[in-house]
Formats: sequence, C-alpha cells, structure tokens
Amino acid sequence: MNSKTAQDENQATAASDLERKREVSERFGKHAESYATNPGHAQSDDLAIILDLLKPQADWQVLDVATGGGHMAALVAPHVTSVVASDLSQGMLTAATKVFAAKGLTNVSTVLTDVEALAFADETFDAVTCRIAPHHFLNIEKAVAEMARVLKKGGVLLIEDNIAPQAARLDRFINTLEKLRDRTHVRSYTNREWREMVRAAGFNVTRTRDYRKKHDIADWIGRSELTADELAKLSIFFLAAPKWARQAFLIEYADDRAVTFTDEKIILKAIKR
Repeated sequence: MNSKTAQDENQATAASDLERKREVSERFGKHAESYATNPGHAQSDDLAIILDLLKPQADWQVLDVATGGGHMAALVAPHVTSVVASDLSQGMLTAATKVFAAKGLTNVSTVLTDVEALAFADETFDAVTCRIAPHHFLNIEKAVAEMARVLKKGGVLLIEDNIAPQAARLDRFINTLEKLRDRTHVRSYTNREWREMVRAAGFNVTRTRDYRKKHDIADWIGRSELTADELAKLSIFFLAAPKWARQAFLIEYADDRAVTFTDEKIILKAIKR
C-alpha cells in the first residue's frame, strides 16, 4: 500500500468515526432526560458496590467519563473535593446538571469532551470513573489510554460495563443482541479482555466484581429508536435463541415473546503504575 492510499484510508476512517460519534451524541442527547430519571440507571444495586470498591477520599479530584445521566458523578461527589462529569453529548450534560442541582451538589462541573481525546492535562485526577459506557467507544484502547494519561500515578480507575461470557458462542449471541437493539453498540468485552486492556494501559488490577442485571425487555428497548422492521428482527432473534443462550441469559417468555433477560457486568478497580 502506498502512502497516498494509506492516507486516504486514514482520512476515510476518521470521517466515518466522526459521523458515528455524532450519531452517538445525537441519539443519547434525545433521550438524556430518560437516562437521568430511569430507575435502572439511577437506583441500581451496582452503585453500592461501586462506592465500596472505589473508597473515595475527601481530598480527591475525580473525573467521571461518559457521565450520561450523571449518576456515578452524583454518587461520588459527596465524598470528594470535586468531580468533573464529562460526556460526548451536550444533551446528557444538561440532563446530568439537573440531577446534580436536585441533589444539592455544588462540587460537580461538566465538560463536553471525547473520551478518546480528553480535554485535560496529564496527571490531573486522583480517580477516573466510567459506568456502563465503554461498549460504545469506537477505540477502546485509546479511551483507556486517555483515562490513564489524565490520572496521577497511583490514581484509581474504576470501570463498570457490560461483559460478554468467555465462551465464543455466548459472546457472539450477546454482542449480536446488543447490536440489534442499538446500532451504536461496538462491543461488550470479556472479563479477560478487560483485564488485558487495563494492564496494557499501565494499571494493576486490584479488584473485580461481576454483577448480573435483569432487564425488562420493553424498558430495555424503550430508548433505542428501532423501526418496526428492526423491532421484528430483535423479537425473532429472541424467539430463535437456542437453549444454551436461553439458559445462560435467563431469557423469560410470555405470550410468544421474550419479556426479560439477564446480562453480566464487570466492576473493575485498578491502580495506575
């Protein structure tokens, strides 16, 4: 491949990524209020696990990446000096600001920025958090590297995200399902992939917790903006699920349709070397 061809391909990839990020920003911006108020995001049991693992300190400055409805930032803020809530979507930041105000939080600020190019200096924060967002990141290695860059040495990284089982067929099933529901989904990684990525970025993994979450499928697809054809494809995919998938993801059916399923998430704590 000559340099001109490589340059053209790089430019095309960059343009494609920019368009996909714009789509993510617009899609989540449209549903920002719903994410901010949805009990599954605002009141989930994982929040207590996160706080227990993170053990925030009073003198910390914290960055919450891809803050969404701001629930992680709001959870941590009462325990630290300050929190910066960042997101790719201005709509999300606007909704999150309302959450902070409703809780009377005065030590949280918001910044519009891309996780792959965080708008902060090196070694700024004592902790970086990110909750149930990395499966949307186009370049996960770059995103994790950016989180490492803005962390002080000895700083804490705490990430929660959907994960795929280690078995290849279950991995394919859950990632296909997620993509059918949301075209901005990139990948749910395995526990092993997460550990390897974080270590490669300069961290030592100190704790992990697996967390299983049951989803009401009607609510799960409620913010997905699926067309009638896409909804039909998703319904057929659930109905056609083989026995091993139904057992692994605890898919429940009623009236010839899937009504609930359960996926798995990882909550990972790591220290920057």
